[in-house]
Amino acid sequence: MKNLEVEAILKFYRYVDLDIKVASEWLEQYEAGYNPLGAVVYDGMPHGNTLSDSTALLAVKLAEADTRESIDTLKKRIKELKKLRTEIFKEISALTPIHKTIISGFYIKGQKWERIAEQISYSVRQSKNIRCVALEALGGKFARNRNISRSKIIGEIIK
Repeated sequence: MKNLEVEAILKFYRYVDLDIKVASEWLEQYEAGYNPLGAVVYDGMPHGNTLSDSTALLAVKLAEADTRESIDTLKKRIKELKKLRTEIFKEISALTPIHKTIISGFYIKGQKWERIAEQISYSVRQSKNIRCVALEALGGKFARNRNISRSKIIGEIIK
């Protein structure tokens, strides 16, 4: 996997919790308005079956199908996002301590190079060089990880 692709995944990882939160909020909104049972008639009176009634019934069924599809899509996205979050974290955690410090400091915490260089006791220039090595190592780990390399979400990110 190329360094630019690895960087895109790391930038995505930084905001994956926000993505999960937004998708969960949308899911709550859809589920709050979704009622698969429909209305129950309690008045006991006969009701006509006119053309407008069947058109309205069709519209309700189409809206219900669309809502159900949206709910299913959001649930799948949340599940995949959580799996990706875990897998990316696992691969970052498997790096050497210096690589892990640089990757997490720069891409996840958003620290300045001066701060990162101070933490690992290297110059800024050397820290940036080590970052390139760390990205290559992480790219190999991401490419070997089936959950990451075959993910549709990651595929969209690295296009």
